[in-house]
Formats: sequence, structure tokens, C-alpha cells
Amino acid sequence: MVVGQNEDLSCLDKLVNVMCKISYDNAPSEVVKKAKECLADFVAIFSEGTRKPESINLRRALGDRYIMTHAEDAALWMGSTARMLDIDDGHRFAMAHPGVAINAAAIAMAITLPDVSGKKLLEAIIKGYEVYCYQGRVINPSAYLKRGVDATCVCGAGAAAITAGTMMGLSSTQIADAISLAASLAGGLNQSAIDGSAQKYLVAGWGAKLGIAAANLAKYGLGGPSHVFEGRLGFCNAFSPEPNIEYMQNPALNWDILNVYLKQYACVRRIHATLDAVRTIVEREKLDVSQVKQVKVLGGQFLYDAGSYRPKDMAQAQTSVPYAVAIYLKHRDVTDDLIHESLHSEEIAAISDRVTVIKDEEMVNLTKKDSSLWGAAKVVLSTVNGQEYTETKICPDGDPESPFPAGVIREKFMVLGQKTLGVDGSEKLWKEISSLEEEPYAGKLFLQLVAKI
Repeated sequence: MVVGQNEDLSCLDKLVNVMCKISYDNAPSEVVKKAKECLADFVAIFSEGTRKPESINLRRALGDRYIMTHAEDAALWMGSTARMLDIDDGHRFAMAHPGVAINAAAIAMAITLPDVSGKKLLEAIIKGYEVYCYQGRVINPSAYLKRGVDATCVCGAGAAAITAGTMMGLSSTQIADAISLAASLAGGLNQSAIDGSAQKYLVAGWGAKLGIAAANLAKYGLGGPSHVFEGRLGFCNAFSPEPNIEYMQNPALNWDILNVYLKQYACVRRIHATLDAVRTIVEREKLDVSQVKQVKVLGGQFLYDAGSYRPKDMAQAQTSVPYAVAIYLKHRDVTDDLIHESLHSEEIAAISDRVTVIKDEEMVNLTKKDSSLWGAAKVVLSTVNGQEYTETKICPDGDPESPFPAGVIREKFMVLGQKTLGVDGSEKLWKEISSLEEEPYAGKLFLQLVAKI
């Protein structure tokens, strides 16, 4: 398939033409800064995630001795590992988690392609986010909410394909073939949000692995359908009952990485606005968990569906509003370690019983007007002495509308990274990623990282 300049271009050709306009040199400074921030966030989460038994077992399953010499398997391990903590980045409009697939593919390729510069790595990451968000904005929220599709892999595969293809120096025709193949072969369901299971995090690594495989196949002339997105049996009709046709037909350069959110709680994003509201109340009123009688969480259907109790595993626990609120009330934080330690805690279970999730007409109507506000919440907290406090949070902290204060992501990087890399090692790596554009051989940074794990 040849990317041309005529009115009969497929949506794929239009998208690739837009991607060809992106280079490190023409990317706005705030876009480059965000790309480095997202990469650093991924690196810290990945390094922390390698301590988990699931990550260790996955590495063994893939072949511990050989994993870092095979980019596809390295990406599968890194992407899945970074997803395990559920504190990786996401996109409110495209939904799910672009960074785990994109950054895993980027690092895996950098390790196996020793001549890739920091500038080329950043360019590839920026293109990856742009492709992910194009696909995600077209199929979501209906793909997630009505079909149970996890965009982390479904959109992450095409994003990883252009990330890998850019680093490999593929032509525009080969890039188009890589994206098409990845979009045609991708999959991933969200049943784990109900049942739990390893599938929740494996889809992230699988998308990264598939993207690299697609780029390698495209290099040798193997491609997918030219109308992979808009075709009757193509990507958008297959994955979404209500695709955004106008957006699909008119790809544009949005620098959509600027709309990516970063996380501070180790649970699904739909719970974060609730936790922000709870935090505001308890900090403002200086409340202790013993003073809390009841917490009502009013939200739309998507938040209401997360009102489960007594999670059986980590995946279920990370998707439970009552459980997450209970951990926050007890510990003033929601981390992977706290979730794991509290999984069968009778005390946390008892606190969870004080939390009720209610489907609220006001919030339902809000999400009808703007479907991206699926996590908006109104929290009503009652105390044992009869006081009642209300706080509404529409967009969680970390979203563009409510950005974190300066230094929060660096602090997160240091907290997560130092357990594996040490304080000095984390500080050194943060500085190296912050000046990545100056590095002629980006892979050596990440070889040093993996060597310490």
C-alpha cells in the first residue's frame, strides 16, 4: 500500500500521512517534556513491578536467560509488569492505558537496536501516543462499556507498531502495513474487571509484543488490509457498536500525549475522582477512620459497576470502590503493597461495608452530556457524631483539567524506583531521562536498568 495525496485515501493512509509530519525537531517543547515524563513514569512503575511474583513468573515463562535479546518477549514482560501495579498512565477520552504498550515497545527496541538516539526514541513515543489516541477516541467509550474491549491491547498494538517501526527506520508504506497488521490481529477483553485474573495485565505486554512483531513483518513486505479502520469488517465496526465516524475519517495532529493522565493511586482510574473527594473531606475536616460512619459514592453507571465487595484477587481489588475507599480511610494512600496486604483483612472488609456506591441521576446525565466523565463522583461522608460532608470531583487529579503540582511525578519516580535502583541510581536515571535528547545511544540507559533487576 502506498501512502499518497488524493481524495480517495483510506483512513489508515490519512493517519500515516499525519504521523509523517511528526519529528523530534518539530514537536512542541511541552510535548517532548510530557513524553519524557511518561517514559520516566513507566520506568519507575516497571522497576517496582519486577519485585512482584507475577512478574518473576512471567519472566521465567518467557525464558529468563534469553528475554532481553528478544525484543518481542522483552516488551511482553515489561508491558505486563508495569500494568500489574495499576498505577500506569491513561487517557480519559481514548480510555485504557497507552503508556505500558508504547514505552515497553520503545525500551525493548532501544535495547536491541544500539544505534537509536534519544531524539529518535522520543519521536517514536510521541507517534505511539498519537496513534493510540486516534484509535481509542474512535472506538471508545462504547468499545469498553458495551463490548468489554480493553483498548490497552486493541489500540496499544497499533501504537507499539509505529513506535517500533519508527525506531527501525521503516518507510511510510511499511509503517502503514505495520499499523494495519497490528490493528487486524489485536484483541483483549475486560472480563478480568469482574473475575480478576492475569489477563488484566497481560493485555498490555501482548499489545507491545504484537506491535513489534507487526513492524518486523512489515519490514519484509507483509501487510494488513488497506481499509483496516473503516472497512465493514474492520477495526472500528468490530470493536465498537458506536464508533466516532467523523473522527475516524479525519485524522489530525493533536499532540494527544498532552491529554494523558498520570496516576497516584494503585487502582482503576474510575475510582480516582472518588478517592480525591474522600481525601479532600478527611484532610479538610481532619477526620480519622474511626470517626467515619458512612460513605456514599454517587456516580454514573460505570462507577456504580465498580461497587463490588470482598475481592478475591488483586485485579478485583483494584476495581472495587468500597475496597479502595476503605484502604484510603485506613492508610491515607492506596498502593499496590497496601492492596496486597489488605486483601483478606477483616478490618478493611468492615470499613468497606460502610461504603455504598449509588447510581445517581445527576451523574448519569453528566456522563450522557460528556461520555469522557465516566469516573465523576459525588461523595457524601457521614460521621459518628452526626456531621455530613459533601464533595464533588468531576476530573481526577492528574488530568489536564486538574494537573498535579510540580514535582509530584518526580517524587513518585523516586519512591518507586529506589526500591530496586537505590536512591542514587533513581536520581541518576531521572536526570538521564530528563536529558534523553542528548543521548546518542538510548539503549544503554535501559540496559543499565535491566541489569540491576
